[in-house]
Amino acid sequence: MSEQGINRRQLLASAAAVGGLSLGLSLAPTAAHATSSAAARARRTGASWENLIEKSSFSSTSAFNQEWNHLYPWDGSADTHNGAARMHAGQVSLAQGVLTLTATRLAAPDGNSPHAPNAPLWYRSGAVHAKEQILVNDQFPEYDIEGEFRTQTGQGIWPAFWTTGTWPAWPPESDILEYVGNSTNLFNTWSKNASGEEVVEREPVSGHNPDAWHKYRVWMYKDGDDVMLDYYFDGVWKATHRGVGWAGVPQWLIINLQMGSWASGIEPGGPGWNEQPGPSGNTYFRARNVWVGRTRAW
Repeated sequence: MSEQGINRRQLLASAAAVGGLSLGLSLAPTAAHATSSAAARARRTGASWENLIEKSSFSSTSAFNQEWNHLYPWDGSADTHNGAARMHAGQVSLAQGVLTLTATRLAAPDGNSPHAPNAPLWYRSGAVHAKEQILVNDQFPEYDIEGEFRTQTGQGIWPAFWTTGTWPAWPPESDILEYVGNSTNLFNTWSKNASGEEVVEREPVSGHNPDAWHKYRVWMYKDGDDVMLDYYFDGVWKATHRGVGWAGVPQWLIINLQMGSWASGIEPGGPGWNEQPGPSGNTYFRARNVWVGRTRAW
């Protein structure tokens, strides 16, 4: 992921703190949803459907290994990102069809993340990514991505279910589930405008208990050089966003339990930054029935 992620995460954390600041231009909900659904239905009739990740991929170690890898997908420092956790395969477990990522507070930081903003690594946690990439193009004009999740939330807790462009392409990024230090989920779509500046469309979803099972979903489909994204929470449509220039750009699908950094509510270098405030014991992020499908035009 691009180091430009520093600024976008700062904006994201600020937005969460004020209850969801809208950055960029969102489409009018009713008209956009009607238009996007009609276009997608028409496209689906001319293409065959195939499953990329089955809902059973967390049912056993062998099923997991067929569909997923541990850590982050980037080359170099794949066990760290822009938070205060170093990822270990030992923090990932499977039981009865549920994937559990566990973040554990350490007695002292395990160095600093090499990824900006270079947070002290006070946590050991888990991350996985799908082996199959997401690529919306003329051959694969639609992707459907969903999963059921439950997570602890609060200061210092930063779980996510998201896609990101393969290095060095960023954006695209779609945050299907993301809680940044509080109990508001953020549906985010990151693009760049004609001037190359970062632009985000955001839909906050609150008023639920994140530590109960909920379904998070995005439906992506090609629209010229762009990709349209319909976001759903528990089967209810919440927003339609436009991924500008996303068509033909491969993306990774990631599930991770990051900690600290922007989720601690502290600016890098500010008072308390070195301590990375957050839970003192274990924190859990659970997933089940994660599924990815796509249409194939030829």
